[in-house]
Amino acid sequence: MYVSDKCGSDQDGDGTEQKPFKTPLKALMFAGKEPFPTIYVESQKEGERWAVISKTQMKNAKKAFNREQMKCDAKEKKEAEDNERREKNLEEAKKIVIEKDPSLPEPEVVKIHHLEPKRGQRVKVFGWVHRLRRQGRNLMFIVLRDGTGFLQCVLSDKLVQLYSFLILHFSR
Repeated sequence: MYVSDKCGSDQDGDGTEQKPFKTPLKALMFAGKEPFPTIYVESQKEGERWAVISKTQMKNAKKAFNREQMKCDAKEKKEAEDNERREKNLEEAKKIVIEKDPSLPEPEVVKIHHLEPKRGQRVKVFGWVHRLRRQGRNLMFIVLRDGTGFLQCVLSDKLVQLYSFLILHFSR
């Protein structure tokens, strides 16, 4: 593997003499695991183009490599835990069912700009989610729009924990 401070590139390099890496860390990351190949850096001696990396430089590069590996492992572990927790929440949400109360009167379908005179009555509103904001685990604010106006809806408790709302929130 070849490393050059002056003409190397960590984005475009491949570790060859023609396309060296810029840093020894990138060369180690490219190799992946021990035993690492011999790393050549630009030589300080006149007449020589490449020289084997010094023990100190290699030791520092290995330390940096180990730190990067630990960061990467911690990130993967956190992502796995987050995915597991998300899947568990979604499975719990599938168990929640909201049923229509037959003792209440049928809702009237109303456009948003006609809602003010219907205050205190049971209505049904259709619209697109214009803005969605979640506040903690049990509170959600949704701004709906239907082409005639905007309506802010406040959902709490079981309504927020429904599968369809969790999917709506996670897909953002």
